[in-house]
Amino acid sequence: MALEAVLAAARQKELAGDLQGALTALEAAPEKERTGAWHYARGAMAVRAGKLDEAVAQLELAVQREPEIAEYRSNLGAALLEKVKAGDASVGPKALEQLELAVQWGATLPEVYANLSFARLVAGDALGALAAADIALRLDEKHVASLYNRAAALNVLKQYGTCIDTLDQLLKVSPGFPPAVQSRANTLEKMRKI
Repeated sequence: MALEAVLAAARQKELAGDLQGALTALEAAPEKERTGAWHYARGAMAVRAGKLDEAVAQLELAVQREPEIAEYRSNLGAALLEKVKAGDASVGPKALEQLELAVQWGATLPEVYANLSFARLVAGDALGALAAADIALRLDEKHVASLYNRAAALNVLKQYGTCIDTLDQLLKVSPGFPPAVQSRANTLEKMRKI
């Protein structure tokens, strides 16, 4: 089966909610046809299945095969950030490196900049995180993750009023978004103590 057909079949099964069927469809690709796109798809599905080590390995292969594709690097960085969230802080610098490279390769999706913003926050670079979130918001002014990361960076920078404004903007886009509701309450509490 041609690679395009394998990827299409996998995508169709994934959209239908059959992740295992999608993984099985991907395995139909002959070894010699497993391009960066194949490894990218395999890595993305591993992320959705919660298999972060496998996801990172597959996404690293995608980047090795096609290093100029920004979204492959972005998803590798995002998978590494998921490992950071799960408690493996040691991969934070690698996530940041991959995301910085992704933007150098001309990333055009707000998710890339949202991930970069979060990686910079993890690295302790709140100004850099704010800059990346602002770029993402120029691409999509209603991008929830970017709004949240922007608010987080503003909070670190002690710009509480602007942080609240950003959280309010986020809550207009995604009413009741639990992290934003909690962050807003926490920030208001900080402001009361000043």
